[in-house]
Amino acid sequence: MPAPAVAQVLAKILVATALGASGLAGLAAWCGPVDAPDARRSHSAPTPTSGGWGIMAPTCVGLALLAWTRVVPPDPRLGALALFAVAAGLLGALDDVFDLPPKPKLALQALLALAFAVMVGRVQTLPLAPGLEAPLGSVLGAIGTALWIVVLTNAVNFMDGADGLAPGALIIGLAAFGCAAALRGQSATAVAALIAAAAGLGLLPWNFPAHRLFQGDVGALFSGFFLAGLAVLATAPLHGEALSPYPAVFAALPMLADVLLTLAARARTGEPLTVAHREHLYQLWLDRNRRSHPALAWRFWLLTAAFGAAGVAAEQAPLGWRAALLAVGVAAASLGWMTMRRRVLDPRPLKPPG
Repeated sequence: MPAPAVAQVLAKILVATALGASGLAGLAAWCGPVDAPDARRSHSAPTPTSGGWGIMAPTCVGLALLAWTRVVPPDPRLGALALFAVAAGLLGALDDVFDLPPKPKLALQALLALAFAVMVGRVQTLPLAPGLEAPLGSVLGAIGTALWIVVLTNAVNFMDGADGLAPGALIIGLAAFGCAAALRGQSATAVAALIAAAAGLGLLPWNFPAHRLFQGDVGALFSGFFLAGLAVLATAPLHGEALSPYPAVFAALPMLADVLLTLAARARTGEPLTVAHREHLYQLWLDRNRRSHPALAWRFWLLTAAFGAAGVAAEQAPLGWRAALLAVGVAAASLGWMTMRRRVLDPRPLKPPG
């Protein structure tokens, strides 16, 4: 098929995915379950949730259309990834309605992630330095892959407490990862990432700035699992050159830094890690800045875009240097988090009195 025709088909799939997502999100806003405000949430009025159905279903339909049209070399593993991500999303849908206990919910997520690592794909080699790679093997690779999926999925879920913040960051992260995959000739992986990003774009206007709908756990768990799984599959592609595991990590660093460093801070003070709280940096920032959701979202999106672009650029470096560049990114994200946390926790006013 000529390139212009391929571009037309792909554009139609992406537009159909975004429109379908917007329509389903509107349906969820009309009849979905309602998230009531409480002390740990950032909204002050009952708001419909489970808008993530508008991400999950259109993404799966878009992937099915991609496989049916065969405009790019097919990768049947994408269908398997979608099934596992849907299972994670359905777990989130149950949580949206019944508020599942955190420990059983986490255990089920871990089982899903481990099953994906064993049955579909896992990272078996990590590039560390020039001429140095860490062979993980099947067992350690499966455990590490499952841990990566669980951590990223929950990071997305923990950060989904402010209008537009997590959905917008995921759109940007998926787009950045898609660019990295496209540069390696992984057309199916790249288009799959863009399909998921298009679904997120369809939902976003319902969540930001309109504040009419939350994506809920169904959207956060599906999208987090999908991005994490795409990063795993890209390390051993059926077509094109392999990606390192690092571009997706780069794009997720703003979320991962806030989640992991907040958990570490709570662990140091003996706080329980499975109890809901409002101590993430973005929550503290909202409290300090009179709950300015749009200002927070734009800042976080720009930060995610910067780290995503850095991940795409780092992937063009020689293989042995990518881990070192990621370490620089981790250090920058951690330093930024600590600096901002000190500023937010400073009891002095943000601006001197006039």
